[in-house]
Amino acid sequence: MDEQIARLELPETAMPELGGAARTLYARLATEGPLSIGELDAAALAALLSTGLAAVDDDVVDVLPPTGPLLELAGRHTRRAVAAHQALDDLATIWRSAKGGEDGVELLSGAAADRRSRQALAASEREVLALSIGPRAGKTIEPAVGLQAALDRGVAVRVVYHSRLFQNPSALAVAQACVAAGEQARVFPNVPVNMTIMDDFATLNVSYNNDEPIHLACVHNQRIVASLTAIFAAFWQLAMPLEPQNALTEAPAEFRDLIRLLSLGITDRAIARELGVSERTVGRRVTALQEHLGADTRFQLGLQIARRGWL
Repeated sequence: MDEQIARLELPETAMPELGGAARTLYARLATEGPLSIGELDAAALAALLSTGLAAVDDDVVDVLPPTGPLLELAGRHTRRAVAAHQALDDLATIWRSAKGGEDGVELLSGAAADRRSRQALAASEREVLALSIGPRAGKTIEPAVGLQAALDRGVAVRVVYHSRLFQNPSALAVAQACVAAGEQARVFPNVPVNMTIMDDFATLNVSYNNDEPIHLACVHNQRIVASLTAIFAAFWQLAMPLEPQNALTEAPAEFRDLIRLLSLGITDRAIARELGVSERTVGRRVTALQEHLGADTRFQLGLQIARRGWL
């Protein structure tokens, strides 16, 4: 039995995906458990065991309260993101010292920066990874030029959006259109920079003021690109999925749109605008959802939604 459990446990360095299968299993164990280990999905169980959300005793599995394990997991991800930032600074310093300043980074501005970014996207063959805080104030929000062509030729595209971006009335519709086209998207409340990694090439927007030209740090040094990829992976693990509107099939129909918008971390005002109702109506609907799930606070509401695998 110990060998069977060992096969299910993820390495300590692995970052488990608490996706639909794991959340569905958690809900099943919470409502039907404890259950025999032999009748459970191995991959989903491995994710629960590795995060401390489930325990095995004499071939029987039961779930544990989620708050402590998930807070610890979030802290672990945050520490790795900080370590990745520190590693980037250290590696860049070492590279410049060893290579006499040839660090594989060039700074482009204005039209040249835009042209280089489009060329890299057009040349991508494997994957495009992006952190997005959106365009500068007053600029139109629209899909990146060449994104659809990349998706059409089979390039995997993953984007983590800053939740503040969706305060803009058109941003959510644009993001959902990209997801419908094949993009994988998630939302996080503290995305720090516009960054795009296209295969072995990366760009970071280093402009600080709305009245100055776009400045892009274009990175083709593979060690730095690898560090940036690790940073993206940390944000991806922490972020919440941005699902198409028809993804919440297990949630009650009257709450689906509200749950989808709450998961984005946007304000009640933005939710009201998307639903075409008043902020007061949004508040009443949130209260009704809390009562439906037996949650006293919005934090508890989020845990109950996750527990049922509705996101």
